[in-house]
Amino acid sequence: MDRDNPVAAHYDRTSLAEALVARLRDHGVERDAVTLEHLAALDQMHVRGHEATVELLDALEIRKGMKVLDLGAGIGGPARVLASRYDARVTALDLTPALCEANRELNRLVGLSRRIKVIEGDATDLPFEDATFDRVVTIHASMNIDRKRTMYREAHRVLKPGGRFGFYDIVAGVAGSPDYPMPWAGDDSVSFLVPPSTMRALAEEVGLRALDFRDLTNASRAHMVRQQEAAAAGKAAGGPPPLQAGDILMGPTAAAKQRNLRRAVKEARVGIAMAVFEKPRK
Repeated sequence: MDRDNPVAAHYDRTSLAEALVARLRDHGVERDAVTLEHLAALDQMHVRGHEATVELLDALEIRKGMKVLDLGAGIGGPARVLASRYDARVTALDLTPALCEANRELNRLVGLSRRIKVIEGDATDLPFEDATFDRVVTIHASMNIDRKRTMYREAHRVLKPGGRFGFYDIVAGVAGSPDYPMPWAGDDSVSFLVPPSTMRALAEEVGLRALDFRDLTNASRAHMVRQQEAAAAGKAAGGPPPLQAGDILMGPTAAAKQRNLRRAVKEARVGIAMAVFEKPRK
């Protein structure tokens, strides 16, 4: 994989898994005691985190033993949910070598290496045969993908007939462009937001049939407000800081990225959408 790719460069970090384990240790959790529940507070940095992961995967109706492809898998939070909660056979693909390595290390830590195969790859040029997977899922990845039609065409190609594709993504809002940096981009050169209607149209153009389409912007906005209120209340009470890993995963500009995202959601300059599509049977 090309380490000079600007998207991969944006996410490149060193020793991510060790940094996350150290953060847990700071909160009283030793390495040999780390569980999936501990990791869930750190490894699902998309809006609404684990709650949103489960909402999408439930909507996809994933059953035991299904072969599932996670596109833009990052450090593997959703992939580990797929393997543990849904007993799926998971392939986790990501463009960034550092994220793939962290994914593998965290899988080893919680005993899921045999159930999750991690591959460096491009979501617009998948290294799989036609009709390989029962489900394809992507969470907060398409913001970095300009060629969305190609991505959806590839998802359609590798799905079995009757298989389902689902996304949970940040989309363009109605009130203009957001400010940068954002969690997924330092500037607009690697940010490719489009309206949810465009995403649906592109997916349908390649042959996918929409089963479910949800605007989750309001739910996301309310979630962010609750998070801020809880953090402020904890700080006022003199409690420990909340367990989080934004600085580890997003680097030294993490605070600005998170602040810009909250403001963009509040001002409707970005939205949050979830969708489930089906590849029709012939």
